[in-house]
Amino acid sequence: MESTSNAITDDLFNYWKTNENLEIRFEVEHTDGGRFLNIRVYNSKHRVTLPLRNRSKGFVWFFSFLVWFSKIQGNKNENYILLLDEPGLSLHAAAQNDLLRFIDEVLAPNYQVLYTTHSPFMIDSLKLNEIRTVYDTQDKNVGSIVSDALEEKDSTTLFPLQAALGYNIAQSLYISEKNLLVEGISDLVYLNYFSELLKSKGKTGLNEGITIVPVGGADKIATFISLMRGNELNSVCLLDTFTDQSAKARLDKMVVQNIIKDKKIIFYHDVLNTSFADAEDMFDVSEYINLYNGAFSKNISADDIDTTKGIMSQLRLLNSKKDFNHYAPARYLLQLTESIEFCEKTLSNFETLFKAINKLL
Repeated sequence: MESTSNAITDDLFNYWKTNENLEIRFEVEHTDGGRFLNIRVYNSKHRVTLPLRNRSKGFVWFFSFLVWFSKIQGNKNENYILLLDEPGLSLHAAAQNDLLRFIDEVLAPNYQVLYTTHSPFMIDSLKLNEIRTVYDTQDKNVGSIVSDALEEKDSTTLFPLQAALGYNIAQSLYISEKNLLVEGISDLVYLNYFSELLKSKGKTGLNEGITIVPVGGADKIATFISLMRGNELNSVCLLDTFTDQSAKARLDKMVVQNIIKDKKIIFYHDVLNTSFADAEDMFDVSEYINLYNGAFSKNISADDIDTTKGIMSQLRLLNSKKDFNHYAPARYLLQLTESIEFCEKTLSNFETLFKAINKLL
């Protein structure tokens, strides 16, 4: 029994990484009704044992599945197809990933495995060719349709796949120890562009090793800071002047709670020594107007812009009070890389910004 419990413990905790300070112990309990096998789980951290039934539902499922499969493995002369309905449904997300690894490394090489799932954590985004979606049509003569995952168009059916891809993309952002959080894609384009341009001129750009992470708006900054804090990564926020007071309040609260230090937050208006500024205000007005006109086929004059105020709010007024795609001018800039020059004012603004960021990261 000790040998069996040791073997199961080794196998179990090779794939159960959620809590590794546990051991499986088998005991024989003698009663008037006979002998019973008592399965207990020993916690080496707290030095106590509990009956298996008192552990989490997910742990009991994982243990039971492993023991069941051990019996299957013992039947060397039999072939099996394993059909699993929502495996790991009660498992934590990290434990589901462990189960997926178990299926991939232990089950799949020797058996045909088919399983259903609604969980994005049970989907390997690198093996989308192995996934089939099941879509229940409204046509009673057709019924359900099983199709290649990449061909399915129903958004509800595709949601777990989209969530899995989104999770992997988000994780890929955290590969750097030094992260600069910005609000949008246009910030990413401008910062990368001027960093390389300044370096080519022998001036200061962003230090190597800094990853620029666009988070999709000021309201999401606090969420990303929390996630990065969990990954123990160094991060600095580069922000437009707040117009959303709720987003400002969330960030201020994180500063008070010491989740992020106040000095790790840079505003464009701090760099420009103004009361209000967006990323676009880093440009000389005439140069950004050229990008705006080129992107939207407009004919706005720089003389129409008050240089003492933020340029974005003024362009919105000139655009019949309608907002516009902030990424379009950035994309237009990339198209003009070989044929555009910037004045010393614009270059100096970005160089000052990069020097400030480099000191913090």
